[in-house]
Amino acid sequence: MGGEIRLSVRLRVAPSEVLLEIDTAWSGGAVDRNRQNDQQRVLVLDTGDEYYFW
Repeated sequence: MGGEIRLSVRLRVAPSEVLLEIDTAWSGGAVDRNRQNDQQRVLVLDTGDEYYFW
């Protein structure tokens, strides 16, 4: 199915929260007729915790 993607982000300032938006990239002839679920929006809080999505 899917694989792991690690992402490190550096910001100029240290905000207390960041909005992370993730879009789906389709390739290899894959088709998803439901375009409503192609994007995820996650509010990332400055807690020092790691975030995992699946």
